[in-house]
Amino acid sequence: MMDAIQKIRNFERFGSILGLERMEKLMERLGNPQDGMNFIHVAGTNGKGSVCRFIYEALKENGYKTGIYTSPYVQVFNERIELDGQYITDEDLEACTDEVLAQVKGITEMGFDSPTEFEIITAIAFVYFKKKEADYVVLEVGLGGKGDSTNVIKKPLISVITSISFDHMDRLEIRSSRLQVKRQGS
Repeated sequence: MMDAIQKIRNFERFGSILGLERMEKLMERLGNPQDGMNFIHVAGTNGKGSVCRFIYEALKENGYKTGIYTSPYVQVFNERIELDGQYITDEDLEACTDEVLAQVKGITEMGFDSPTEFEIITAIAFVYFKKKEADYVVLEVGLGGKGDSTNVIKKPLISVITSISFDHMDRLEIRSSRLQVKRQGS
């Protein structure tokens, strides 16, 4: 398993670059595993992890095969990708990582920019949940904004927005002039 995690961490050097172009290309090369899946998409500054967990547990308790994708992890990397109360196994993580990285190699050889670490992990989660035929996936937004890699999903069943603060404003594209004025005056 350490091999998969090290392969993933090799993409840390690309940092957090918002934009969906790399992610869309990667998902296309993977056969768009996210398409046709049922997502509950959760965004916000505070509380999104708790909201994700509440929804996940409720769906599980009602007998649905449910996945959850969160970040960051607290104790072990595998907890970021969970299905029906079980973290992704080391074997599944290795297999899904290799599948994703094979397509990353193809993309970069074609001259496209390399996906970021978060994009790679998100793609691994999509591949895993598709293979396991999850009924529902509770998907936590990463940094946020319209360029967040989780926004590659086309139609979430539900979008939940917890409280929003002005964290990471230097990285997020802001469209609302009202929000910009409020930010400057706060």
